Amino acid sequence: MPNKEKGIIRIHVYELRIGMRVCRLEILEKESPFLFDRFDIKTQADIQAIQAVCDYVFIDVNRQNEFDDAMPTENEAPQKQLSFASSFEQSAHTYQHAGNLIKTVMDDIRFGNQLSVKTIKEAAAQCVDKVLENSDAMLLLTQLKHKDEYTAQHSLNVCILAILLGRELEFSSEELNNIGLCALLHDIGKTKIPLEILNKPGKLEGDELEIMRKHPEFGRDILMAAHNIDQDAVDVAYGHHENPAGTGYPRGVDKGELSSFAKIVAVVDAYDAITSDRVYQQGKSHLKALDILVKGMNTEFEAHFVIQFINCIGFYPQGNLVELSNGEIGIVAEQNKSDRLKPKILLILDENKKTANERILDLASDVSDINGIPYEIKKILCPHDYDIDLMKFYHDGKFTQNYPVIA
Repeated sequence: MPNKEKGIIRIHVYELRIGMRVCRLEILEKESPFLFDRFDIKTQADIQAIQAVCDYVFIDVNRQNEFDDAMPTENEAPQKQLSFASSFEQSAHTYQHAGNLIKTVMDDIRFGNQLSVKTIKEAAAQCVDKVLENSDAMLLLTQLKHKDEYTAQHSLNVCILAILLGRELEFSSEELNNIGLCALLHDIGKTKIPLEILNKPGKLEGDELEIMRKHPEFGRDILMAAHNIDQDAVDVAYGHHENPAGTGYPRGVDKGELSSFAKIVAVVDAYDAITSDRVYQQGKSHLKALDILVKGMNTEFEAHFVIQFINCIGFYPQGNLVELSNGEIGIVAEQNKSDRLKPKILLILDENKKTANERILDLASDVSDINGIPYEIKKILCPHDYDIDLMKFYHDGKFTQNYPVIA
């Protein structure tokens, strides 16, 4: 239960930093390694000791001392110590490394080799660590789509989104690693689908669609043949295309026979698929994807997980292209924790849709345009609406530059 004492907030142990004052450890079974209920974190060893015995702690944000820079405010969760720009580079490295791992695993299976469970667990654990360290950067990376690398990138994006949703649901570290593993492997059965069907640039014919719909069964078989794989991963691979109404495939079972992990992965799997460019269709906008999820609540998707997913990523997640009230175009660069409807925007096109001098617009500062009219987000766009390549911004280091801020 949340602590009602003013100035006391509950955080995940991976959000702890030197200088914070711990009020209470949320320990269920293990003994605390500390002698007192309240203590200051003075070393990295203190943090590691806490992480070894629990997943959540309560900290006092009113404490003031020489470590003030490490302390969050009561309304600002301590998500990051590094600036977004510098920590983005670290997150991007992890994202690329994990993506290479999952691609290698998929290629191995496609060529008849056995699944490397150790490799997949390593990739999932890396994603969990980075999501807990900087969720904003990892969410941004899921928005940078590359249709030529869809299958492996999709699995990685679903992994990250599932971990983000799991954190919103207050999963333990073990559960986060488990849901990450399940999400990475949810489409592993597609390695058994002929490439001419998997990459067909058009609508699948009846017999082709029937083959494609066998990938959950293929995935189940691959994972059941693997050593040291958790049953949850088998359930997710087999059940992520089932739905609460019982109209999914391959079995047509209803929600009573589906695991929570399968229901979670079904939501984030659909979101990433809807918003991604494919060889046969262009991706839809973020808000359109949320609209589809909401309309599918209780029939295609578990309503509770849809609602929590929207709470988790918000209406304007990093990496989304937006048009402002005066016609300027920008990219959502960073969330504003105190008002999620007013993010920071990296302006890239002026009101005439011409290249602009890049700068950051902080909507939380209630700034106005040159006509004195307050800036507002008018709508979310798809990159192809203005032929904007977000991957180019990533490769050119645009997300790590320090721009002048309009505030």
